[in-house]
Amino acid sequence: MFKYTTAIDKIRRLKERKKVIQGGTSAGKTYAIIPILIDRAIKNDGIKITVVAETIPAVKDGAVDIFKQVMQDTFRWEDSQWLGSPMQYTFKNGSRIQFKAFDTKGKAKASGKRDILFLNEANHIPFGIADELIIRSKETFIDFNPNNTFWVHDEVLKEPNSEFLLLTYLDNEACPKETIEDLLIKKGKAYYDINGDLKDTNNIKNDYWANWWRVYGLGEIGSLDGVVFNNWEIIDNIPKEAELIGYGQDFGYTNDPTTLVALYRYNGKFIFDELIYKTNMLNSMIANELRELNIKGTIYADSAEPKSITEIKRYGFDIRPCKKGADSINFGVSLLQENDLLITSNSHNLIEELRSYIWATDRDGKSLNKPIDNYNHCIDAMRYVAIEKMKKKTK
Repeated sequence: MFKYTTAIDKIRRLKERKKVIQGGTSAGKTYAIIPILIDRAIKNDGIKITVVAETIPAVKDGAVDIFKQVMQDTFRWEDSQWLGSPMQYTFKNGSRIQFKAFDTKGKAKASGKRDILFLNEANHIPFGIADELIIRSKETFIDFNPNNTFWVHDEVLKEPNSEFLLLTYLDNEACPKETIEDLLIKKGKAYYDINGDLKDTNNIKNDYWANWWRVYGLGEIGSLDGVVFNNWEIIDNIPKEAELIGYGQDFGYTNDPTTLVALYRYNGKFIFDELIYKTNMLNSMIANELRELNIKGTIYADSAEPKSITEIKRYGFDIRPCKKGADSINFGVSLLQENDLLITSNSHNLIEELRSYIWATDRDGKSLNKPIDNYNHCIDAMRYVAIEKMKKKTK
Protein backbone atom coordinates (compact mmCIF):
# COMPACT_ATOMS: atom_id res chain seq x y z
CA MET A 1 0.00 0.00 0.00
CA PHE A 2 1.06 3.57 -0.69
CA LYS A 3 2.63 5.39 2.25
CA TYR A 4 3.51 9.06 2.56
CA THR A 5 7.19 9.12 3.55
CA THR A 6 9.75 11.61 4.79
CA ALA A 7 11.42 11.29 1.37
CA ILE A 8 8.26 12.57 -0.33
CA ASP A 9 8.01 15.47 2.11
CA LYS A 10 11.66 16.48 1.62
CA ILE A 11 11.44 16.34 -2.19
CA ARG A 12 8.23 18.38 -2.21
CA ARG A 13 10.06 21.15 -0.33
CA LEU A 14 12.67 21.56 -3.10
CA LYS A 15 12.17 24.87 -4.92
CA GLU A 16 14.79 25.18 -7.69
CA ARG A 17 14.14 24.30 -11.31
CA LYS A 18 16.66 21.43 -11.27
CA LYS A 19 16.13 19.10 -8.32
CA VAL A 20 19.00 16.66 -7.74
CA ILE A 21 18.13 13.76 -5.43
CA GLN A 22 21.08 11.59 -4.45
CA GLY A 23 20.52 8.60 -2.22
CA GLY A 24 21.26 5.08 -1.13
CA THR A 25 19.37 1.91 -1.82
CA SER A 26 15.79 1.71 -0.50
CA ALA A 27 15.76 5.46 0.17
CA GLY A 28 12.50 5.60 -1.77
CA LYS A 29 13.71 8.17 -4.32
CA THR A 30 11.68 6.93 -7.28
CA TYR A 31 8.78 5.89 -5.04
CA ALA A 32 8.70 9.49 -3.81
CA ILE A 33 9.13 11.33 -7.12
CA ILE A 34 6.47 9.36 -9.04
CA PRO A 35 3.61 10.26 -6.62
CA ILE A 36 4.70 13.91 -6.77
CA LEU A 37 4.50 13.79 -10.58
CA ILE A 38 1.06 12.17 -10.41
CA ASP A 39 -0.12 14.91 -8.06
CA ARG A 40 1.24 17.60 -10.41
CA ALA A 41 -0.53 16.02 -13.39
CA ILE A 42 -3.87 15.87 -11.59
CA LYS A 43 -3.71 19.44 -10.27
CA ASN A 44 -2.48 21.11 -13.48
CA ASP A 45 -4.48 20.78 -16.69
CA GLY A 46 -2.78 19.75 -19.92
CA ILE A 47 0.82 19.45 -18.77
CA LYS A 48 3.39 17.08 -20.26
CA ILE A 49 5.64 15.02 -17.97
CA THR A 50 8.42 12.81 -19.31
CA VAL A 51 10.08 10.07 -17.27
CA VAL A 52 13.38 8.85 -18.77
CA ALA A 53 15.66 5.93 -17.93
CA GLU A 54 18.70 4.47 -19.70
CA THR A 55 16.80 1.83 -21.70
CA ILE A 56 13.21 0.77 -22.41
CA PRO A 57 13.55 -2.36 -20.19
CA ALA A 58 14.93 -0.17 -17.39
CA VAL A 59 12.02 2.28 -17.56
CA LYS A 60 9.47 -0.56 -17.81
CA ASP A 61 10.85 -2.53 -14.86
CA GLY A 62 11.40 0.59 -12.76
CA ALA A 63 9.38 3.78 -13.16
CA VAL A 64 6.44 2.26 -15.07
CA ASP A 65 5.90 -0.48 -12.49
CA ILE A 66 6.07 2.05 -9.65
CA PHE A 67 3.69 4.41 -11.48
CA LYS A 68 1.10 1.66 -11.99
CA GLN A 69 1.43 0.51 -8.39
CA VAL A 70 0.96 4.00 -6.96
CA MET A 71 -1.99 4.72 -9.26
CA GLN A 72 -3.68 1.46 -8.28
CA ASP A 73 -2.93 1.85 -4.56
CA THR A 74 -4.50 5.32 -4.60
CA PHE A 75 -7.51 4.14 -6.68
CA ARG A 76 -6.70 6.38 -9.65
CA TRP A 77 -5.79 3.82 -12.32
CA GLU A 78 -8.05 3.43 -15.36
CA ASP A 79 -7.06 0.98 -18.07
CA SER A 80 -8.59 3.14 -20.80
CA GLN A 81 -6.24 6.00 -19.99
CA TRP A 82 -3.05 3.95 -20.54
CA LEU A 83 -1.35 3.38 -23.89
CA GLY A 84 1.28 0.63 -23.77
CA SER A 85 2.87 1.80 -27.00
CA PRO A 86 3.97 4.49 -26.54
CA MET A 87 4.05 4.13 -22.77
CA GLN A 88 1.82 7.01 -21.75
CA TYR A 89 -0.97 7.71 -19.29
CA THR A 90 -3.39 10.55 -20.11
CA PHE A 91 -5.41 12.05 -17.26
CA LYS A 92 -8.96 13.33 -17.73
CA ASN A 93 -7.73 16.92 -17.55
CA GLY A 94 -5.45 16.37 -20.55
CA SER A 95 -2.22 16.04 -18.60
CA ARG A 96 0.00 13.13 -19.58
CA ILE A 97 2.92 11.21 -18.16
CA GLN A 98 5.09 9.47 -20.75
CA PHE A 99 7.90 6.96 -20.16
CA LYS A 100 10.84 6.95 -22.57
CA ALA A 101 14.47 6.06 -23.25
CA PHE A 102 16.79 7.71 -25.76
CA ASP A 103 19.92 6.31 -27.38
CA THR A 104 21.02 9.44 -29.27
CA LYS A 105 21.14 13.19 -28.68
CA GLY A 106 19.16 13.69 -31.88
CA LYS A 107 16.22 11.63 -30.63
CA ALA A 108 16.28 13.44 -27.29
CA LYS A 109 16.24 16.80 -29.08
CA ALA A 110 13.41 15.69 -31.38
CA SER A 111 11.23 14.72 -28.40
CA GLY A 112 10.34 18.39 -27.97
CA LYS A 113 9.58 20.51 -24.95
CA ARG A 114 7.86 19.47 -21.73
CA ASP A 115 6.74 20.89 -18.42
CA ILE A 116 8.45 18.36 -16.14
CA LEU A 117 11.31 15.93 -16.76
CA PHE A 118 12.35 13.07 -14.47
CA LEU A 119 15.74 11.47 -15.19
CA ASN A 120 15.59 8.16 -13.32
CA GLU A 121 18.95 6.61 -12.35
CA ALA A 122 20.57 9.47 -14.20
CA ASN A 123 24.13 8.22 -13.70
CA HIS A 124 23.38 5.67 -16.46
CA ILE A 125 22.16 8.34 -18.92
CA PRO A 126 24.85 10.03 -21.08
CA PHE A 127 25.31 13.74 -20.50
CA GLY A 128 24.65 14.70 -24.12
CA ILE A 129 21.20 13.08 -24.03
CA ALA A 130 20.38 14.44 -20.56
CA ASP A 131 21.44 17.95 -21.53
CA GLU A 132 19.19 17.99 -24.62
CA LEU A 133 16.24 16.94 -22.43
CA ILE A 134 16.93 19.30 -19.50
CA ILE A 135 17.25 22.40 -21.68
CA ARG A 136 13.79 21.68 -23.12
CA SER A 137 12.12 21.18 -19.73
CA LYS A 138 10.63 23.79 -17.41
CA GLU A 139 11.45 21.67 -14.36
CA THR A 140 13.68 18.62 -13.84
CA PHE A 141 13.96 15.90 -11.20
CA ILE A 142 17.17 13.85 -11.21
CA ASP A 143 17.77 10.79 -9.03
CA PHE A 144 20.64 8.28 -8.73
CA ASN A 145 22.75 6.08 -6.48
CA PRO A 146 26.15 7.78 -6.03
CA ASN A 147 28.48 4.97 -7.17
CA ASN A 148 30.81 7.74 -8.26
CA THR A 149 30.67 11.35 -9.39
CA PHE A 150 29.29 12.04 -12.88
CA TRP A 151 27.91 14.89 -14.99
CA VAL A 152 25.29 15.94 -12.43
CA HIS A 153 28.12 16.89 -10.04
CA ASP A 154 30.36 18.40 -12.72
CA GLU A 155 27.65 20.34 -14.55
CA VAL A 156 24.16 20.59 -13.04
CA LEU A 157 25.05 21.22 -9.40
CA LYS A 158 27.41 24.02 -10.41
CA GLU A 159 24.51 25.93 -11.97
CA PRO A 160 22.59 28.52 -9.92
CA ASN A 161 19.15 27.02 -10.67
CA SER A 162 19.90 23.64 -9.07
CA GLU A 163 19.23 22.18 -5.64
CA PHE A 164 20.65 19.10 -3.88
CA LEU A 165 19.01 16.60 -1.56
CA LEU A 166 20.54 13.47 -0.01
CA LEU A 167 18.23 10.65 1.12
CA THR A 168 18.84 7.34 2.90
CA TYR A 169 16.70 4.37 3.87
CA LEU A 170 15.92 6.23 7.11
CA ASP A 171 13.86 8.71 5.03
CA ASN A 172 11.69 5.86 3.72
CA GLU A 173 9.18 4.66 6.30
CA ALA A 174 7.88 2.21 3.72
CA CYS A 175 11.20 0.36 3.59
CA PRO A 176 10.54 -3.33 4.45
CA LYS A 177 12.08 -4.50 7.72
CA GLU A 178 13.75 -7.38 5.83
CA THR A 179 15.58 -4.85 3.66
CA ILE A 180 16.75 -2.89 6.69
CA GLU A 181 17.94 -6.15 8.26
CA ASP A 182 20.05 -6.95 5.17
CA LEU A 183 21.43 -3.41 5.05
CA LEU A 184 22.63 -3.64 8.63
CA ILE A 185 24.20 -7.04 7.95
CA LYS A 186 26.26 -5.44 5.19
CA LYS A 187 27.18 -2.58 7.50
CA GLY A 188 28.48 -5.21 9.92
CA LYS A 189 30.68 -6.61 7.15
CA ALA A 190 32.18 -3.15 6.64
CA TYR A 191 33.03 -2.06 10.19
CA TYR A 192 34.23 -3.55 13.46
CA ASP A 193 31.99 -1.20 15.41
CA ILE A 194 28.87 -0.19 13.44
CA ASN A 195 28.06 2.45 16.05
CA GLY A 196 31.58 3.86 16.10
CA ASP A 197 33.36 6.39 13.89
CA LEU A 198 32.76 5.15 10.34
CA LYS A 199 35.42 7.53 8.99
CA ASP A 200 38.10 6.01 11.19
CA THR A 201 40.21 3.78 8.94
CA ASN A 202 41.03 1.57 11.92
CA ASN A 203 37.32 0.80 12.24
CA ILE A 204 37.06 -0.49 8.65
CA LYS A 205 36.88 -4.26 8.51
CA ASN A 206 36.52 -4.58 4.73
CA ASP A 207 37.21 -1.85 2.14
CA TYR A 208 34.72 -3.22 -0.40
CA TRP A 209 31.82 -3.28 2.06
CA ALA A 210 32.82 0.08 3.55
CA ASN A 211 32.57 1.62 0.08
CA TRP A 212 29.29 -0.24 -0.48
CA TRP A 213 27.86 1.15 2.77
CA ARG A 214 28.93 4.71 1.90
CA VAL A 215 27.06 4.50 -1.41
CA TYR A 216 24.02 2.35 -0.65
CA GLY A 217 23.64 2.84 3.10
CA LEU A 218 24.58 6.50 3.57
CA GLY A 219 23.92 7.74 0.04
CA GLU A 220 27.38 9.30 -0.14
CA ILE A 221 29.67 9.34 -3.16
CA GLY A 222 31.79 6.21 -3.41
CA SER A 223 34.03 4.75 -6.05
CA LEU A 224 33.69 1.73 -8.28
CA ASP A 225 35.76 -1.22 -7.12
CA GLY A 226 38.66 -1.92 -9.46
CA VAL A 227 38.68 1.29 -11.51
CA VAL A 228 41.48 1.11 -14.11
CA PHE A 229 42.51 4.79 -14.14
CA ASN A 230 43.14 6.90 -11.03
CA ASN A 231 45.77 9.17 -12.55
CA TRP A 232 43.64 11.87 -14.13
CA GLU A 233 42.03 15.19 -13.31
CA ILE A 234 39.74 17.62 -15.07
CA ILE A 235 40.87 20.98 -16.47
CA ASP A 236 38.70 23.75 -17.89
CA ASN A 237 40.75 24.70 -20.94
CA ILE A 238 43.71 23.60 -23.02
CA PRO A 239 46.65 25.93 -22.21
CA LYS A 240 47.98 27.95 -25.14
CA GLU A 241 51.42 26.47 -24.51
CA ALA A 242 50.17 22.88 -24.93
CA GLU A 243 51.60 21.02 -27.93
CA LEU A 244 49.22 19.00 -30.12
CA ILE A 245 50.89 15.67 -30.85
CA GLY A 246 48.15 13.60 -32.50
CA TYR A 247 44.65 12.18 -32.54
CA GLY A 248 43.13 8.80 -31.76
CA GLN A 249 40.02 7.43 -33.45
CA ASP A 250 37.81 4.43 -32.74
CA PHE A 251 35.14 3.33 -35.21
CA GLY A 252 31.57 2.39 -34.36
CA TYR A 253 28.20 2.57 -36.03
CA THR A 254 24.76 1.52 -34.75
CA ASN A 255 25.29 0.64 -31.10
CA ASP A 256 28.84 1.85 -30.50
CA PRO A 257 29.86 5.43 -31.25
CA THR A 258 32.64 6.61 -33.48
CA THR A 259 35.04 8.65 -31.34
CA LEU A 260 37.93 11.04 -31.81
CA VAL A 261 40.22 12.42 -29.10
CA ALA A 262 43.07 14.90 -29.38
CA LEU A 263 46.32 14.39 -27.46
CA TYR A 264 48.44 17.32 -26.23
CA ARG A 265 51.69 17.47 -24.24
CA TYR A 266 51.98 20.10 -21.52
CA ASN A 267 54.51 20.48 -18.66
CA GLY A 268 55.34 16.78 -18.62
CA LYS A 269 51.66 15.79 -18.60
CA PHE A 270 49.28 14.70 -21.33
CA ILE A 271 45.95 16.37 -22.13
CA PHE A 272 43.09 14.54 -23.82
CA ASP A 273 40.21 16.38 -25.45
CA GLU A 274 37.08 14.58 -26.73
CA LEU A 275 36.09 15.84 -30.18
CA ILE A 276 33.68 13.23 -31.63
CA TYR A 277 31.28 10.82 -29.93
CA LYS A 278 28.48 9.87 -32.35
CA THR A 279 26.68 6.80 -33.64
CA ASN A 280 25.50 6.03 -37.20
CA MET A 281 28.39 7.84 -38.87
CA LEU A 282 29.33 6.81 -42.41
CA ASN A 283 32.94 7.40 -43.44
CA SER A 284 31.86 10.41 -45.52
CA MET A 285 30.20 11.85 -42.41
CA ILE A 286 33.35 11.25 -40.36
CA ALA A 287 35.38 13.08 -43.01
CA ASN A 288 32.95 16.03 -42.96
CA GLU A 289 33.21 16.18 -39.17
CA LEU A 290 37.02 16.11 -39.36
CA ARG A 291 36.87 18.93 -41.89
CA GLU A 292 34.59 21.02 -39.65
CA LEU A 293 36.96 20.43 -36.73
CA ASN A 294 39.86 21.56 -38.95
CA ILE A 295 41.87 18.43 -38.15
CA LYS A 296 45.39 18.82 -39.54
CA GLY A 297 47.57 16.40 -37.59
CA THR A 298 47.97 12.63 -37.78
CA ILE A 299 45.06 10.42 -36.71
CA TYR A 300 45.84 6.95 -35.35
CA ALA A 301 42.86 4.66 -35.79
CA ASP A 302 41.78 1.09 -35.13
CA SER A 303 43.82 -1.14 -37.46
CA ALA A 304 40.89 -3.59 -37.57
CA GLU A 305 39.10 -1.10 -39.87
CA PRO A 306 41.44 -0.84 -42.93
CA LYS A 307 38.56 -0.02 -45.29
CA SER A 308 37.44 2.95 -43.20
CA ILE A 309 41.00 4.19 -42.84
CA THR A 310 41.54 4.00 -46.61
CA GLU A 311 38.29 5.81 -47.40
CA ILE A 312 38.91 8.63 -44.93
CA LYS A 313 42.48 8.99 -46.20
CA ARG A 314 41.04 9.59 -49.69
CA TYR A 315 39.24 12.62 -48.31
CA GLY A 316 42.67 14.15 -47.64
CA PHE A 317 43.35 13.29 -44.01
CA ASP A 318 46.53 11.83 -42.55
CA ILE A 319 44.94 8.81 -40.90
CA ARG A 320 47.01 5.71 -40.12
CA PRO A 321 46.37 2.33 -38.52
CA CYS A 322 47.63 1.99 -34.98
CA LYS A 323 50.37 -0.63 -34.67
CA LYS A 324 48.78 -2.61 -31.86
CA GLY A 325 51.07 -5.61 -31.42
CA ALA A 326 50.55 -8.37 -28.87
CA ASP A 327 48.32 -7.66 -25.87
CA SER A 328 47.74 -4.13 -27.16
CA ILE A 329 44.91 -3.38 -24.73
CA ASN A 330 47.00 -3.90 -21.58
CA PHE A 331 50.04 -2.30 -23.23
CA GLY A 332 48.06 0.82 -24.12
CA VAL A 333 46.42 0.92 -20.70
CA SER A 334 49.85 0.66 -19.09
CA LEU A 335 51.13 3.62 -21.11
CA LEU A 336 48.18 5.71 -20.02
CA GLN A 337 48.42 4.62 -16.38
CA GLU A 338 52.04 5.65 -15.91
CA ASN A 339 51.52 9.23 -17.02
CA ASP A 340 49.65 12.15 -15.47
CA LEU A 341 46.51 12.75 -17.55
CA LEU A 342 44.50 15.96 -17.84
CA ILE A 343 40.98 15.75 -19.30
CA THR A 344 39.12 18.79 -20.64
CA SER A 345 35.85 19.51 -18.84
CA ASN A 346 33.86 19.38 -22.08
CA SER A 347 34.93 15.73 -22.61
CA HIS A 348 31.77 14.41 -20.95
CA ASN A 349 31.71 10.94 -22.47
CA LEU A 350 35.42 10.41 -21.92
CA ILE A 351 35.07 11.43 -18.27
CA GLU A 352 32.16 9.02 -17.82
CA GLU A 353 34.24 6.22 -19.34
CA LEU A 354 37.25 6.92 -17.11
CA ARG A 355 34.98 6.74 -14.05
CA SER A 356 33.34 3.48 -15.18
CA TYR A 357 36.20 1.53 -16.81
CA ILE A 358 37.08 -1.28 -14.38
CA TRP A 359 39.10 -4.49 -14.34
CA ALA A 360 37.17 -7.60 -15.41
CA THR A 361 36.62 -10.34 -12.83
CA ASP A 362 35.59 -13.99 -12.90
CA ARG A 363 32.51 -15.40 -11.19
CA ASP A 364 34.32 -15.43 -7.87
CA GLY A 365 35.30 -11.78 -8.14
CA LYS A 366 38.95 -12.52 -8.92
CA SER A 367 40.61 -10.06 -11.28
CA LEU A 368 41.30 -11.37 -14.80
CA ASN A 369 44.05 -8.77 -15.37
CA LYS A 370 42.20 -7.20 -18.27
CA PRO A 371 39.65 -4.35 -18.41
CA ILE A 372 35.96 -4.90 -19.14
CA ASP A 373 34.89 -4.53 -22.77
CA ASN A 374 32.63 -1.58 -22.00
CA TYR A 375 32.95 2.14 -21.35
CA ASN A 376 35.93 2.13 -23.70
CA HIS A 377 35.02 3.94 -26.93
CA CYS A 378 36.96 7.10 -26.12
CA ILE A 379 39.50 5.11 -24.10
CA ASP A 380 40.26 2.89 -27.12
CA ALA A 381 40.92 6.05 -29.14
CA MET A 382 43.21 7.21 -26.31
CA ARG A 383 45.09 3.91 -26.47
CA TYR A 384 45.66 4.13 -30.22
CA VAL A 385 47.31 7.53 -30.10
CA ALA A 386 49.10 6.66 -26.83
CA ILE A 387 50.74 3.59 -28.39
CA GLU A 388 52.09 5.74 -31.21
CA LYS A 389 52.96 8.97 -29.41
CA MET A 390 53.51 8.31 -25.68
CA LYS A 391 56.85 6.73 -24.93
CA LYS A 392 57.22 3.96 -22.36
CA LYS A 393 58.99 5.18 -19.24
CA THR A 394 62.27 3.53 -18.43
CA LYS A 395 63.74 2.99 -14.98
